[in-house]
Amino acid sequence: MAIDPMTALSIGQSVMGFFDAQEKAKQQEIAYQQNRLASATARDMKIQALNARAIQESERVAGAKLENAIKALEVRESKIVAAGEAGVEGQGIQAQLDMTEARRLRGDTIYNQQLEGIFQQMDYEKQGINAEALNRINSMSRGQPPSFLRAAVGAAASAYATELSYGGNKSGSFLSNIGLGGTTSPYQSQPLPPVINITT
Repeated sequence: MAIDPMTALSIGQSVMGFFDAQEKAKQQEIAYQQNRLASATARDMKIQALNARAIQESERVAGAKLENAIKALEVRESKIVAAGEAGVEGQGIQAQLDMTEARRLRGDTIYNQQLEGIFQQMDYEKQGINAEALNRINSMSRGQPPSFLRAAVGAAASAYATELSYGGNKSGSFLSNIGLGGTTSPYQSQPLPPVINITT
């Protein structure tokens, strides 16, 4: 009960095809993981650059607010000195001092609003960077290992069809010895239908 050489070749090709598909899936998964790592690294570097910019902007605004406070203090002190030299006191001088403080507070509010706007813009940029990284990761498919069951069924169907074609289905053939040979099935009185080759 020997298997026809063409059938053995068909089985060998099916097995090699399965191993080849496994290797391709493994290589695809490696490429996917490398792409994912590169995408995440690029995203992290861009976000770190934005964070550094946020720190610089915070320091710039803090410096501007300090200058604003110093200038307001200088103006306040000069008004107090001028009022003392002129002999002015009471509500008039207090109103001028209050106005100076109000201007300082308005300046601080403007600086705070500018900084808040910069941070909001940076948040939008970070969202864009994250979306860009996700799109780059999703642009490459993961490696999908082949189904062993599907490969086994395909190999068996291909081997059967090849054996039937080359080894024959007559009495004494391999198919006949395992109960699949002959022109008729032992369970039917009609000829067997043609074999459908399943390759996927």
